[in-house]
Amino acid sequence: MRSVVPRLHLFEFEDQSWFPSRLRDMTTEFLQEALVLRHRFYAPVTPVLAGLVRRTGQRRVIDLCSGASGPWEHLKPELQQDAGPVELVFTDRFPNRRALQGACDRIGDGRTHVHPDPVDATAVPEGQDGIRTVFTAFHHFPPDVARAVLADAFTRRAPLCVAESSERRWPSLLATLLAPMLVVGHVLRNPTPLRLLCTVLGVLPLVVTWDGLVSALRTYDGADLASLTAGLSAPDYRWWTERIAPGGAAPPVLLLIGEPVSATD
Repeated sequence: MRSVVPRLHLFEFEDQSWFPSRLRDMTTEFLQEALVLRHRFYAPVTPVLAGLVRRTGQRRVIDLCSGASGPWEHLKPELQQDAGPVELVFTDRFPNRRALQGACDRIGDGRTHVHPDPVDATAVPEGQDGIRTVFTAFHHFPPDVARAVLADAFTRRAPLCVAESSERRWPSLLATLLAPMLVVGHVLRNPTPLRLLCTVLGVLPLVVTWDGLVSALRTYDGADLASLTAGLSAPDYRWWTERIAPGGAAPPVLLLIGEPVSATD
Protein backbone atom coordinates (compact mmCIF):
# COMPACT_ATOMS: atom_id res chain seq x y z
CA MET A 1 0.00 0.00 0.00
CA ARG A 2 1.41 3.37 -1.05
CA SER A 3 1.95 6.00 1.63
CA VAL A 4 0.04 9.31 1.58
CA VAL A 5 3.09 11.47 2.35
CA PRO A 6 6.65 11.25 0.99
CA ARG A 7 9.37 9.76 3.15
CA LEU A 8 11.24 12.41 5.15
CA HIS A 9 14.46 11.43 6.89
CA LEU A 10 14.40 14.02 9.67
CA PHE A 11 16.53 13.67 12.80
CA GLU A 12 15.52 11.61 15.84
CA PHE A 13 16.97 12.41 19.24
CA GLU A 14 17.80 8.81 20.09
CA ASP A 15 19.95 8.43 16.94
CA GLN A 16 22.33 11.20 17.96
CA SER A 17 25.70 10.29 19.50
CA TRP A 18 25.45 13.32 21.84
CA PHE A 19 22.04 12.28 23.19
CA PRO A 20 22.33 11.25 26.88
CA SER A 21 22.39 7.47 27.12
CA ARG A 22 20.05 7.36 30.13
CA LEU A 23 17.43 9.43 28.29
CA ARG A 24 17.85 7.19 25.24
CA ASP A 25 17.27 4.19 27.49
CA MET A 26 14.11 5.74 28.97
CA THR A 27 12.79 6.37 25.47
CA THR A 28 13.37 2.80 24.26
CA GLU A 29 12.01 1.42 27.54
CA PHE A 30 8.78 3.42 27.07
CA LEU A 31 8.37 2.10 23.53
CA GLN A 32 9.01 -1.46 24.64
CA GLU A 33 7.02 -1.52 27.91
CA ALA A 34 4.10 0.79 27.13
CA LEU A 35 3.50 0.01 23.47
CA VAL A 36 5.16 -3.13 22.12
CA LEU A 37 4.63 -5.42 25.13
CA ARG A 38 1.46 -3.91 26.60
CA HIS A 39 -0.39 -3.98 23.27
CA ARG A 40 1.44 -6.94 21.68
CA PHE A 41 1.74 -5.20 18.31
CA TYR A 42 3.96 -7.92 16.88
CA ALA A 43 2.00 -11.03 17.88
CA PRO A 44 1.00 -11.61 14.20
CA VAL A 45 4.70 -12.01 13.32
CA THR A 46 5.00 -15.28 15.30
CA PRO A 47 3.79 -17.64 12.53
CA VAL A 48 6.00 -15.87 9.99
CA LEU A 49 9.10 -16.38 12.14
CA ALA A 50 8.08 -19.95 12.91
CA GLY A 51 7.88 -20.61 9.17
CA LEU A 52 11.39 -19.19 8.71
CA VAL A 53 12.70 -21.45 11.48
CA ARG A 54 11.16 -24.54 9.89
CA ARG A 55 12.15 -23.73 6.29
CA THR A 56 15.75 -22.68 7.04
CA GLY A 57 16.49 -25.07 9.90
CA GLN A 58 18.05 -22.15 11.81
CA ARG A 59 17.62 -22.41 15.58
CA ARG A 60 19.28 -19.09 16.47
CA VAL A 61 17.81 -15.60 16.12
CA ILE A 62 20.14 -12.58 15.97
CA ASP A 63 18.00 -9.61 16.95
CA LEU A 64 19.51 -6.41 15.53
CA CYS A 65 18.83 -2.93 16.94
CA SER A 66 17.27 -4.56 20.02
CA GLY A 67 16.67 -1.33 21.96
CA ALA A 68 15.12 -2.41 25.27
CA SER A 69 14.36 -5.92 23.84
CA GLY A 70 11.31 -5.15 21.70
CA PRO A 71 8.51 -7.75 21.58
CA TRP A 72 10.61 -10.74 22.60
CA GLU A 73 9.26 -11.27 26.11
CA HIS A 74 5.99 -12.46 24.62
CA LEU A 75 7.22 -13.34 21.14
CA LYS A 76 9.90 -15.84 22.12
CA PRO A 77 7.66 -18.13 24.23
CA GLU A 78 5.05 -18.04 21.45
CA LEU A 79 7.68 -18.77 18.80
CA GLN A 80 9.08 -21.71 20.75
CA GLN A 81 5.59 -23.08 21.32
CA ASP A 82 5.08 -23.04 17.55
CA ALA A 83 8.57 -23.95 16.25
CA GLY A 84 10.47 -25.56 19.14
CA PRO A 85 13.54 -24.36 21.08
CA VAL A 86 15.31 -21.30 19.67
CA GLU A 87 18.37 -19.38 20.90
CA LEU A 88 17.99 -15.57 20.93
CA VAL A 89 20.87 -13.06 20.91
CA PHE A 90 20.14 -9.37 21.53
CA THR A 91 22.42 -6.87 19.74
CA ASP A 92 22.49 -3.10 19.35
CA ARG A 93 24.84 -0.31 18.32
CA PHE A 94 24.01 1.46 21.62
CA PRO A 95 23.04 -1.51 23.82
CA ASN A 96 20.78 -0.85 26.80
CA ARG A 97 22.42 -3.65 28.76
CA ARG A 98 20.34 -3.25 31.90
CA ALA A 99 17.05 -3.57 30.02
CA LEU A 100 18.30 -6.35 27.75
CA GLN A 101 19.65 -8.43 30.63
CA GLY A 102 16.38 -7.87 32.47
CA ALA A 103 14.51 -9.26 29.47
CA CYS A 104 16.83 -12.28 29.40
CA ASP A 105 16.11 -12.91 33.07
CA ARG A 106 12.34 -12.56 32.63
CA ILE A 107 12.29 -14.87 29.59
CA GLY A 108 14.31 -17.21 31.78
CA ASP A 109 14.82 -20.12 29.40
CA GLY A 110 18.64 -20.17 29.45
CA ARG A 111 18.74 -19.62 25.68
CA THR A 112 18.49 -15.82 25.58
CA HIS A 113 21.66 -13.72 25.70
CA VAL A 114 23.04 -10.21 25.14
CA HIS A 115 25.94 -9.85 22.70
CA PRO A 116 28.90 -8.49 24.68
CA ASP A 117 29.89 -5.80 22.14
CA PRO A 118 28.09 -3.09 20.13
CA VAL A 119 26.93 -4.53 16.79
CA ASP A 120 26.63 -2.68 13.48
CA ALA A 121 23.63 -4.05 11.57
CA THR A 122 25.43 -3.42 8.26
CA ALA A 123 28.29 -5.75 9.25
CA VAL A 124 27.11 -8.46 11.61
CA PRO A 125 30.15 -10.15 13.19
CA GLU A 126 31.40 -13.46 11.87
CA GLY A 127 30.06 -16.38 13.84
CA GLN A 128 26.72 -14.71 14.51
CA ASP A 129 24.79 -16.95 12.15
CA GLY A 130 21.03 -17.33 12.34
CA ILE A 131 17.77 -15.61 11.45
CA ARG A 132 18.24 -11.84 11.69
CA THR A 133 15.37 -9.72 12.97
CA VAL A 134 14.84 -5.94 13.08
CA PHE A 135 11.78 -4.73 15.03
CA THR A 136 10.67 -1.07 14.98
CA ALA A 137 14.14 0.09 13.93
CA PHE A 138 14.62 -0.18 10.16
CA HIS A 139 13.24 3.34 9.66
CA HIS A 140 16.25 4.71 11.57
CA PHE A 141 18.46 3.94 8.57
CA PRO A 142 18.77 6.32 5.60
CA PRO A 143 18.38 4.51 2.26
CA ASP A 144 22.09 3.82 1.71
CA VAL A 145 22.49 2.32 5.19
CA ALA A 146 19.19 0.42 4.96
CA ARG A 147 20.37 -1.14 1.70
CA ALA A 148 23.69 -2.03 3.35
CA VAL A 149 21.79 -3.87 6.13
CA LEU A 150 19.89 -5.85 3.48
CA ALA A 151 23.04 -6.41 1.41
CA ASP A 152 24.91 -7.87 4.39
CA ALA A 153 22.13 -10.40 4.96
CA PHE A 154 21.91 -11.17 1.23
CA THR A 155 25.68 -11.61 0.80
CA ARG A 156 25.84 -13.94 3.80
CA ARG A 157 22.61 -15.68 2.70
CA ALA A 158 21.19 -15.02 6.17
CA PRO A 159 17.44 -15.18 6.72
CA LEU A 160 16.08 -11.74 7.64
CA CYS A 161 12.79 -10.44 9.05
CA VAL A 162 12.24 -6.67 9.20
CA ALA A 163 9.03 -5.58 10.98
CA GLU A 164 7.59 -2.09 11.36
CA SER A 165 4.35 -1.03 13.07
CA SER A 166 4.28 2.59 11.87
CA GLU A 167 3.31 3.95 8.46
CA ARG A 168 3.36 7.20 6.52
CA ARG A 169 -0.43 7.26 6.66
CA TRP A 170 -2.77 9.52 8.63
CA PRO A 171 -3.77 7.05 11.41
CA SER A 172 -0.13 6.40 12.30
CA LEU A 173 0.84 10.09 12.05
CA LEU A 174 -2.10 11.30 14.15
CA ALA A 175 -1.54 8.60 16.78
CA THR A 176 1.72 10.31 17.75
CA LEU A 177 -0.36 13.15 19.23
CA LEU A 178 -1.35 10.75 22.02
CA ALA A 179 2.27 10.22 23.02
CA PRO A 180 2.40 12.80 25.88
CA MET A 181 -0.58 11.19 27.64
CA LEU A 182 0.85 7.72 27.13
CA VAL A 183 4.21 8.79 28.56
CA VAL A 184 2.59 10.28 31.66
CA GLY A 185 0.51 7.13 32.22
CA HIS A 186 3.53 4.91 31.75
CA VAL A 187 5.68 6.92 34.16
CA LEU A 188 2.95 6.95 36.82
CA ARG A 189 2.64 3.16 36.54
CA ASN A 190 6.41 2.67 36.60
CA PRO A 191 7.84 5.63 38.54
CA THR A 192 11.51 6.28 39.16
CA PRO A 193 12.95 9.61 40.33
CA LEU A 194 14.63 10.26 36.97
CA ARG A 195 11.55 9.29 34.93
CA LEU A 196 9.36 11.57 37.06
CA LEU A 197 11.81 14.46 36.77
CA CYS A 198 12.16 14.15 32.97
CA THR A 199 8.36 13.93 32.63
CA VAL A 200 7.62 16.92 34.87
CA LEU A 201 10.19 18.97 32.95
CA GLY A 202 8.56 17.89 29.68
CA VAL A 203 11.75 16.37 28.28
CA LEU A 204 10.60 12.76 27.97
CA PRO A 205 7.16 13.60 26.45
CA LEU A 206 8.84 15.93 23.94
CA VAL A 207 11.44 13.37 22.89
CA VAL A 208 8.92 10.52 22.56
CA THR A 209 6.43 12.66 20.61
CA TRP A 210 9.01 14.09 18.21
CA ASP A 211 10.78 10.77 17.64
CA GLY A 212 7.41 9.02 17.19
CA LEU A 213 6.29 11.47 14.53
CA VAL A 214 9.63 11.35 12.73
CA SER A 215 9.64 7.53 12.93
CA ALA A 216 6.33 7.44 11.06
CA LEU A 217 7.63 9.91 8.44
CA ARG A 218 10.80 7.83 8.01
CA THR A 219 9.08 4.45 7.66
CA TYR A 220 9.63 2.62 4.38
CA ASP A 221 6.54 1.36 2.56
CA GLY A 222 6.28 -1.65 0.27
CA ALA A 223 7.38 0.28 -2.83
CA ASP A 224 10.38 1.67 -0.94
CA LEU A 225 11.39 -1.81 0.20
CA ALA A 226 11.13 -3.14 -3.36
CA SER A 227 13.49 -0.37 -4.45
CA LEU A 228 15.95 -1.15 -1.65
CA THR A 229 16.11 -4.84 -2.58
CA ALA A 230 16.43 -4.19 -6.32
CA GLY A 231 19.65 -5.75 -7.53
CA LEU A 232 20.00 -7.97 -4.46
CA SER A 233 18.78 -11.03 -6.29
CA ALA A 234 20.04 -14.55 -6.88
CA PRO A 235 18.47 -17.94 -7.64
CA ASP A 236 19.20 -19.09 -4.09
CA TYR A 237 17.69 -16.12 -2.24
CA ARG A 238 14.30 -14.44 -2.33
CA TRP A 239 12.65 -11.31 -0.91
CA TRP A 240 8.99 -10.82 -0.15
CA THR A 241 6.83 -8.32 1.73
CA GLU A 242 3.60 -8.72 3.66
CA ARG A 243 1.34 -6.21 5.36
CA ILE A 244 -0.62 -7.70 8.26
CA ALA A 245 -3.65 -5.72 9.45
CA PRO A 246 -4.93 -7.37 12.67
CA GLY A 247 -7.90 -4.99 12.97
CA GLY A 248 -9.23 -3.13 15.98
CA ALA A 249 -6.81 -0.73 17.66
CA ALA A 250 -3.72 -2.73 16.67
CA PRO A 251 -1.62 -1.04 13.98
CA PRO A 252 -0.78 -2.81 10.71
CA VAL A 253 2.62 -4.51 10.62
CA LEU A 254 4.72 -4.34 7.46
CA LEU A 255 7.20 -7.19 7.00
CA LEU A 256 10.17 -7.57 4.69
CA ILE A 257 11.44 -11.13 4.57
CA GLY A 258 14.64 -12.34 2.96
CA GLU A 259 15.48 -16.04 2.95
CA PRO A 260 17.76 -18.52 1.21
CA VAL A 261 15.99 -21.03 -0.99
CA SER A 262 17.05 -24.28 -2.61
CA ALA A 263 16.79 -25.10 -6.29
CA THR A 264 13.75 -27.28 -5.59
CA ASP A 265 11.75 -24.52 -3.83
